[in-house]
Amino acid sequence: MKKQNSLTRVTRKVAFGAAAITVLACSTMLTGCKKQEAGVVAAKNLTSKPEAKVETYQSGTNNGFFWSLWKSDGATGTVNYANGAAGNYSVNWNGFNGNFTCGKGYSAGSATYKIGYNLSAYSNSGGGTFGWYGWSRSPYYEYYVNETWGTVSPHDGTYLGTFESDGAGYNVWTRLMTGKNIDGGDGFRQIYSSKVNKTSTKQNHVITFANHYQKWKSLGYTLGQLNIPAIMVSETWGSNTNGNINCTIWAQ
Repeated sequence: MKKQNSLTRVTRKVAFGAAAITVLACSTMLTGCKKQEAGVVAAKNLTSKPEAKVETYQSGTNNGFFWSLWKSDGATGTVNYANGAAGNYSVNWNGFNGNFTCGKGYSAGSATYKIGYNLSAYSNSGGGTFGWYGWSRSPYYEYYVNETWGTVSPHDGTYLGTFESDGAGYNVWTRLMTGKNIDGGDGFRQIYSSKVNKTSTKQNHVITFANHYQKWKSLGYTLGQLNIPAIMVSETWGSNTNGNINCTIWAQ
């Protein structure tokens, strides 16, 4: 949800779409894929070893969950992502310049997912967000359920009102984007619900995605095909940002 040229790079769109095709070719529980199963990814400072190749998108499976890490082209600084037991993952970053997203979830989205999560640690000195995230095709939507965010608010576009879900208030926003969508074509729409009050850490919470899906639909914004990975995302953007996130998710 980066506000400057927000998520418009073809690399991210095509890579995420290719990941969807890859994981959907695997078994239902994602245990058949062997794409980078190690579960630990480190992006070193790009200026230290010019000859080293930097992966801008990595994904795989861990304990039946899909996971991914994406970094914008030319990003510098250090990002360390690690998969833990079951639905746990952690990420920490230092002196990061650019935009990255990472997280753990499922190989395909669904309008009926009900996700439990516990955010045991959260700090983010830049922009960005933490919450449920994915894409749809026909039409192209990039969607978020924002549970908390960094020091720079991700909210922009047209405010559509407030509603309640899982005992919390959410503000709904949308905006048209002129950049590249997940398949490399031109244009897409962002739709997102953001908690009125940021989520608390070290407590169990629930996201009933159907509530957000139906609310967006009632406002005239119906998601399309959801056979694309959906994750509990950690995202940041900005200059010289630092942070630390630890999260565990499970199906309710």
